[in-house]
Amino acid sequence: MNANIQKLMNISSIFRMLVLIGAAIVIAYLIYAYVAYGDMRFSGDALYMQLWQDSSVSRILLLAFKLPSFLMFIIGVYWLQRLLSYYQNGLFFGPQAMRCYLWLVWIKLFDLIIDIVETLAVGYYYRNLHGSAHIEVSIDFGNITTILLMLVIVYLLKAAKEIDAENKEFV
Repeated sequence: MNANIQKLMNISSIFRMLVLIGAAIVIAYLIYAYVAYGDMRFSGDALYMQLWQDSSVSRILLLAFKLPSFLMFIIGVYWLQRLLSYYQNGLFFGPQAMRCYLWLVWIKLFDLIIDIVETLAVGYYYRNLHGSAHIEVSIDFGNITTILLMLVIVYLLKAAKEIDAENKEFV
């Protein structure tokens, strides 16, 4: 086996472990902050944080607002570690790896949409409780650029797979 391929497989194994460890640390931190301090550290939205500090507001409902984002995080970690697992086994251009990568693109897109919907839902809830709210929907163009870049990479991976198949037929 090619030394560079083996190196990529080893790096994928290390990154896979780092992704799982990082996700576990994030989840442990969120649980610790909630249990020890009653804080919600999964959101930076100002209206959400004001509602979180308001004792008359249902925290269960506020947690429900953030559940879709948390689920996207968990699902994203799952598909990323699955992709890295295929890479770890040397399956860089297989249909399974491509499927994982496409899932990651869709998750990134859904996360962008969910973030907007959550912001609007929290703002609407805040307005219902307090009469008025300044709802600020921010669209992170870095995320849009990342999604577009991921789509370009999908195209390049498909092209590389086709070139690899042609080379194998030629030999």
